[in-house]
Amino acid sequence: MNKQKPKILFYIHHHGKGHLSRAQLLIPIIEKFAHVTLIIAQDNFLPAVKCALPERKIVTLPSKWSSSDVGKKRTFDTAFEGVPLSAQSTLRTSFFVNHLQKEAYDGFISDVSAELTIYARGAGIPVLMQRHSGDISIDPTQVFAYQCANALYAPYPRQLEADDYAFIGKTRFLGSLTNRKNNSAHHYNGISIVHSDHEVINAICEALLPIELPITAIGSERSQLHYLDKITYYEKVSDITHSANTDIIFCSGGNNTLCELLAAGKKLIVIPEPRPYEEQTAKAIRLSDINAAVHLPKAELANGENIIKALKASNDIKTDTINDMFDTSSSSAWEQSFENLIREHFL
Repeated sequence: MNKQKPKILFYIHHHGKGHLSRAQLLIPIIEKFAHVTLIIAQDNFLPAVKCALPERKIVTLPSKWSSSDVGKKRTFDTAFEGVPLSAQSTLRTSFFVNHLQKEAYDGFISDVSAELTIYARGAGIPVLMQRHSGDISIDPTQVFAYQCANALYAPYPRQLEADDYAFIGKTRFLGSLTNRKNNSAHHYNGISIVHSDHEVINAICEALLPIELPITAIGSERSQLHYLDKITYYEKVSDITHSANTDIIFCSGGNNTLCELLAAGKKLIVIPEPRPYEEQTAKAIRLSDINAAVHLPKAELANGENIIKALKASNDIKTDTINDMFDTSSSSAWEQSFENLIREHFL
């Protein structure tokens, strides 16, 4: 008699593009062994999920926010700060736990949601939780969620993690969720900028255009950029490494961006965007500490000399350190690592 496949519920976080991109890679691996249902927390996220992951069952959580709660600034340092004291929160919690009970899931995968990790573990469901980069130690909710999870997985190499991260032993570092790319085919002069902040792009252009350095920019809105007649510009691209085809790249500190560009052997000058737990800054500092990238805070862009200094400093980046972050012996090492994690905790 064949054993019935287990049932897994997978939560996809809706902020930024990286979460959905990772879900597209991870969910087919889980589906080798289990039936997967997707759960999201925003109605307006549904079309993107349906497009990226068609023909899957998708559940949408009720909102936990009332109209008076929307837009309130969070500090990320208070227990359950992200769950308001309201009837909406009660409805959402009840919906989630009742859904777990009705469908009798064998496991839950939480894409950085501390709230849902805690609810699922409280309901007696084993949980794998994605590591939320940065310093979560000041946030009691995140810390408790990490304690509740059976295991954590980080979609980046161990080298990008801080040495004082408290849950090292509980975390599986998948490495870069991208295959090592051959960067030898394209070596163009100049620099590329991969960033969503138009102020960053404008400041770099202002500093480097006078020295007649060719510039390619990807991201931000066209209407906010000042030097479109002097640079090559793409608002969106399907392959960053193909369009940003210079050896040196100014970029944000988003996880997918860093891993994809580092996997292509690029020398990076990282200008982090503000995020909870300073996750982008944490990665930029870590890369700088191991001499695998240059960290350039946005506040320093006001002085164009700092941009030029950062450009010169990129020449000292240790490419051997970058190469060591990627396992070239197997093009799918991260897939096997994640598959092993599923087997260990859900099968």
